[in-house]
Amino acid sequence: MPLVDLGCHSFDSDTSCWDPNLAGEGLSNWQLARAWAVAEHLVKANPFYAKRIEELPVGRTAADFRSLPVTVKKDVCDDTAAHPPYGSRTTSDAVSHLVETSGTSGKGREVYALDANDELNIFRAEAIGFYWAGVRRGSRVLLTVPVGMGAGGIWYYGGLRLLGANVMCVGGYPTERKVEALRRYGADVVLATPSYAQRLATACDDAGVNPAALGVKSLIVAGEAYTARWAAAIQAQWGATLYEQYGCSQRAIAWTCPGGILQNGQLGTLHFVAELAYCEVIDPKTKEPTRHGESGEIIVTPLQAKASPLLRFATQDRIELVEAGRCPCGRPLHGIRGGSVRRYDDMIKIRGVNVWAAAFDETVFSAAGVLDYRGQVTRLPDGREAVELVIECAPEDGSQLAEQVVATVRRDLGLGVRVTAVAPGELTRGMPEAFAKIRRWNDLRSAESSVPNT
Repeated sequence: MPLVDLGCHSFDSDTSCWDPNLAGEGLSNWQLARAWAVAEHLVKANPFYAKRIEELPVGRTAADFRSLPVTVKKDVCDDTAAHPPYGSRTTSDAVSHLVETSGTSGKGREVYALDANDELNIFRAEAIGFYWAGVRRGSRVLLTVPVGMGAGGIWYYGGLRLLGANVMCVGGYPTERKVEALRRYGADVVLATPSYAQRLATACDDAGVNPAALGVKSLIVAGEAYTARWAAAIQAQWGATLYEQYGCSQRAIAWTCPGGILQNGQLGTLHFVAELAYCEVIDPKTKEPTRHGESGEIIVTPLQAKASPLLRFATQDRIELVEAGRCPCGRPLHGIRGGSVRRYDDMIKIRGVNVWAAAFDETVFSAAGVLDYRGQVTRLPDGREAVELVIECAPEDGSQLAEQVVATVRRDLGLGVRVTAVAPGELTRGMPEAFAKIRRWNDLRSAESSVPNT
């Protein structure tokens, strides 16, 4: 058993388990049994779920579990508003930590309370992935995520400290200060969103520093979708191996296995941390489980969330499923195809037609040479709607790529667009300083219009 010894802690690097009694072959059965144990406890003893579910089905299969109602964001927000500060789900009086969701969807902030054991279990889940990405005791890590009320920063920090890493918390500093920290102290690992990793590299170039000469070994990204072409380009730009983390405040966490996200030029796998949550991936329309290679929504039941429990939380996160054992690493863990995480609620209505922002991403980035893009929808004086794209690419390819994108968007999405090309770095330099998922689209049709972040 490949145990990683951290002194008073140890985990199995193959199964992601801290409990030495959990064997890989029985892990799925253990997860399902534990999820049912959570459901049984909540229906009997939790004020929130006792009102929602009168009785559980007789069977204890995975299909029976899928028959239970999902919990959605509105349920959590309404409960918190009615029973402040943490909601009726929280019955513990030993709260030692709390996080809020960002509320960027415009639907309010969820609040999740944790006790000391909940907190430790999350830090352990993060530590496993950081270990897979090469973090060891004393590793210098540039953490560009702010350590605040959001889950990401403090959970990353906790996992890194559990491994004994040397963490530089620069999330609250401007980009120029982050570049200064890289020049002065160096870093073995840089953690950022994909777009901010690109911005930081551009800032290094602007300061006369070659990112690939800084000695960064691992670049860890989270929070945005990307392509294999982008992954290869950012690896070359930093001279580092790219890893990805998926995490949500509802406590599903997945990490790239050792070796990096690019496998033979294709995007590899992020494995779910088995002990932390029971994760279903279902088709939102049929409510049936998706198969290997298919896209579906992650439904999360935390298995170690005493202070703020959840049962079948519908995340609205759309991922491509990788079944256990299908990754070349052989781990008995279900997972996510790298770069595939998007939102089901990222939709733009253009000329009466619903268009997924993900469809724009796939179409625009299918043109080899497009590094990034921004889009906006405006209303012309005659009432017609106009769609404008700005693509980032090499200057010598600008005209050709602009024409190609116009043709591809018309062919694949049925929309006429106007495309302007700019040089590499122009869009990246215009990013906001704050750590946030990139906003590729602006809806300028009216003051009341808004478009979800993508």
